[in-house]
Amino acid sequence: MQSYLCILFMEIPVSASCLANCQCPREVPKCAAGVSLILDSCGCCKVCAQQLFEDCSKTQPCDHTKGLECNLGGGSAKGVCRAGRTCEYNSKIYQNGEIFRPNCKHQCTCVDGVVGCVSLCPSELSLLRLGWAKPGEVKVQGWCCKQLAYSKDAKKERVVCVSQTTAWSPCSKSCGTGVSSRTTNRNTQCKLVRETRLCKVRTCNQMTFSKLMKQQNCNHTEKTSCPVKMSYSGCRSLKKFQPIYCGCRSDGRCCRPHRTWTIRVRFQCKNGEIITRMLMMIKSCKCNHNSSGGNEKSPALYGLFNDIHSENVKER
Repeated sequence: MQSYLCILFMEIPVSASCLANCQCPREVPKCAAGVSLILDSCGCCKVCAQQLFEDCSKTQPCDHTKGLECNLGGGSAKGVCRAGRTCEYNSKIYQNGEIFRPNCKHQCTCVDGVVGCVSLCPSELSLLRLGWAKPGEVKVQGWCCKQLAYSKDAKKERVVCVSQTTAWSPCSKSCGTGVSSRTTNRNTQCKLVRETRLCKVRTCNQMTFSKLMKQQNCNHTEKTSCPVKMSYSGCRSLKKFQPIYCGCRSDGRCCRPHRTWTIRVRFQCKNGEIITRMLMMIKSCKCNHNSSGGNEKSPALYGLFNDIHSENVKER
């Protein structure tokens, strides 16, 4: 008589949304080499970040240190980790984070749809930026950059980092907490990186703006009645703020931030961890005839100072 062994496999489901109470494993997960250990979007548990093309959700966030974002399709709670936007330059497509040289004098980087370039010939640029008289240039065979002929009393050349910073992009959400980003090289390495900040144009409860909606003018702002703590991914700010929000008109058109500034805010999460994030604060709002209830669907493209590609960069 033959006997058969039946083995049942039970799959433990992983919730895609945040639970009311944190239920984290006792042991901190051990991630594979090159995989970041991060706090989930609920501000609850530390998890191994999802990688490119892997499934993602609030409890399984993508590896933001690699520029990955969770692409949620059709309003679903689950999505797929995708890289930042590609760049098009001289009819060629470059991936997010890719470094390339269009010629021997410049090196460029694709950062989330924006191409920024730096000169590989700083000696040709630094003296001119400092306002010195144009020195003699000597073309040396086998060298791309022209060599400068100094006089005996010429000043010692200093290394100059040409500042390249875009404007902040529109907030990713028309109400509630969203994200705004920009590209800059204002760091010690003079390296082109993407910075992000939290933003909140208005609360999603439109009743807060009942007074504004009765007015046809949209140049007004609404300040919270009392200081409140800011929220981010299940974490709350240590300090209270009294932010300004943009209002809406009676025809449904809403104002947009006109002048803003950025502050650093410390948040405390449910597990006691303290994190620091940049936060947009609104000074004033404006509303034009084409304003709608939401923000722009397509992020604007910004040229960087000293770019060589200002007319060719396109969003893919």
